Amino acid sequence: MFKIWKKISFVLSIIIVILALYFIINVRSDSNDNIVADTRIINHEIERLNKMIVIEQNYSAFRTKDFNKFNSKYLDFLNKNIVLYITAKAQVVYDMKKMKVEVDSINKKIHILSIPEPQVEVFPNVEIYSMEDGMFNRFSKSDLNLVMEEGKRDIYKEVEKSNIKSLAKKQLISNLQDLYSMAKLYRWQIQDDTPYAKDLIPLND
Repeated sequence: MFKIWKKISFVLSIIIVILALYFIINVRSDSNDNIVADTRIINHEIERLNKMIVIEQNYSAFRTKDFNKFNSKYLDFLNKNIVLYITAKAQVVYDMKKMKVEVDSINKKIHILSIPEPQVEVFPNVEIYSMEDGMFNRFSKSDLNLVMEEGKRDIYKEVEKSNIKSLAKKQLISNLQDLYSMAKLYRWQIQDDTPYAKDLIPLND
């Protein structure tokens, strides 16, 4: 009788060991499958970021340039002025294809190394809206070139003072928030070494 129970105990022990091994293998397999699936989702979200962020604005302005301004009616023929109509399209571009990021699937970690600096481009167009000059004080070609270059510089300054850069940064932060939210959902960590990290820290807590 004792031998029979010994054999039964031995068989049960083998069955328990087999079941334990099966359970461990399945758990590990499921865990690996989850890691692979999560990594694919994270990589897909990063791929969505790898496109250009472009913010555009149009500008227009009139500029008046007085070359001479004599008050005397006897010297009025020496007066000359020009009015320019200046238009421009401005763009702020983040080329996110140049973003450097590393994905550590084992430790479930995303490391954002760098994000490219924004590039500002301005495409101005200057037209003469009106021009007045006197018989003895005509506009020269150099006068026209000078005033047109000044007009272009004025529109560049206007673009610099505008909110186009802040709008582009907001769009960048909005795009990065999607990645942060996805990482938090799947319990991944983000190490962000870029200047934009401070705007996204609350999402990583």
